[in-house]
Amino acid sequence: MAEVQQSSYEEIPYSSNPFYYTHPDNLGTVAMLMGMNPPPVERCRVLELGCAGGGNLIPMAMALPESRFVGIDLSPRQIAMGQEIVDALGLANIELKALSIMDIKDDEEPYNYIICHGVYSWVPAPVQDKILTICRRNLTPSGVAYVSYNTYPGWHMRGLIRELMKFHVRQFDDGPTRVAQARAFLDFLSKAVPNSNTIYAQLLKAEADLLQAASDSYVFHEHLEDVNSPLYFHQFAERAMDKGLQYLAEAKFTPFSGNLDPEVVNTLRQLSDNPIHWEQYLDFLRNMTFRRTLLCHAEVELAKTPNLDALPLLWLTARARPENETPNSAPDSKEEFSTTEGVKLRTNHPLIKTTLRMLYEIWPESLSFESLAAKLRSGLAPLEINAKELAEVMLQCYVGQFVELHRFVPRFTAEASERPIASPLARLQAGVGGHLTNLRHMSVDVYDLDRMVLSLLDGTRDLPRLLDAVEKAMANGELQLQHDGPAPPEGVHVRGILEREVPGILQRLAKNALLVA
Repeated sequence: MAEVQQSSYEEIPYSSNPFYYTHPDNLGTVAMLMGMNPPPVERCRVLELGCAGGGNLIPMAMALPESRFVGIDLSPRQIAMGQEIVDALGLANIELKALSIMDIKDDEEPYNYIICHGVYSWVPAPVQDKILTICRRNLTPSGVAYVSYNTYPGWHMRGLIRELMKFHVRQFDDGPTRVAQARAFLDFLSKAVPNSNTIYAQLLKAEADLLQAASDSYVFHEHLEDVNSPLYFHQFAERAMDKGLQYLAEAKFTPFSGNLDPEVVNTLRQLSDNPIHWEQYLDFLRNMTFRRTLLCHAEVELAKTPNLDALPLLWLTARARPENETPNSAPDSKEEFSTTEGVKLRTNHPLIKTTLRMLYEIWPESLSFESLAAKLRSGLAPLEINAKELAEVMLQCYVGQFVELHRFVPRFTAEASERPIASPLARLQAGVGGHLTNLRHMSVDVYDLDRMVLSLLDGTRDLPRLLDAVEKAMANGELQLQHDGPAPPEGVHVRGILEREVPGILQRLAKNALLVA
């Protein structure tokens, strides 16, 4: 089985990207909220099981030079791809190994954080058991482990789609053909089903739309691999308990009832007061297909509810933007905020409105809790607040995904310097295409001209020299300017266009947390 899995990942490497919720900063922040005292992010040891090409681990190693990172993956091809990036960046605090999870020893120096993203459901039962054993035996007493997996009930319906596609593609041998055929077959079914108003037809269409937008590697490894074993949350929690681990929280923090209707919450409380059962009932309500679960040692005493005393020790970052640039000054007026995921909040709460605007104005930078409180008390319209009230409101915004909470503030600049310097990793990625990883551990897309400018930001060029370099690259045919409307006359003044565009590009790159100076 291991040889089959290795072969599939050699044929179509899994997408290797940063996953924000796996970052030690996020794991440690959630742990603090649940009453733990996790290791400092700036000086920690991190193990990633199934690290692919290092797309998640390498940015962490670059941002946290005093921490130590180890990544293992069964695919030598992906490890070699990651090692090329490590060597190009000159990183000495990360080690990537082509190794089976089954070969990890118990006597290695323990890790403060263990990450296993996109592996557990896709490996045989003995490997699943080994993953949880590693989380117990190789994790420090105050450490946190992250394990993601596919869940029921949502995967009962998605599993049906997987079975249909696997039946069709079994006649094809190579991976790319199987992926193309799976997409085409599902698209055909979604359009050919006799009654388009049935639940079955709607399910087919929803999954067909999802897979058309997904990468080939996702389709291949999520839907066409031999092994994909979802389970109910309570089953995973029981397996963890058998290993001496306990459920901490979800990495995407949604404690207990989240934003459910109070009547629903009251009914759920009558069904059970067991936290594991409670979470399972919530999965039934939400038709969950995927979880990002955090675990810690069973001996750790956890808070039963989020710890408000942790908030003053944290930093806050905006996740929502106001729909209107100018705030409505009318008393009790409502304002609307939205996230990039499309979640909206409409509120007339003065503290929430003012805070979300204040954080958005300085984005992508963060504010400490104490600095935020001071600004709220001394602003143009000072608010009378106390620390507990602010903590309660910010926790609500965090649970609703409208703000982020952090223990660690990454180093980047929101304003380009006279001789701008881009993230070394982003500069490297700019030369090969695809997503860029910013300094907040997120993937970002940029325009082609922005990408070219970023690739030149090594700290040696002021604006005139940067314009010279971009103009030269264009003269060499490396990039062509695209114009809206009629084609410009022959001999168009490229320099003039660049003089107008490049300062704005530098500002966009800074706002995307891609510059260190």
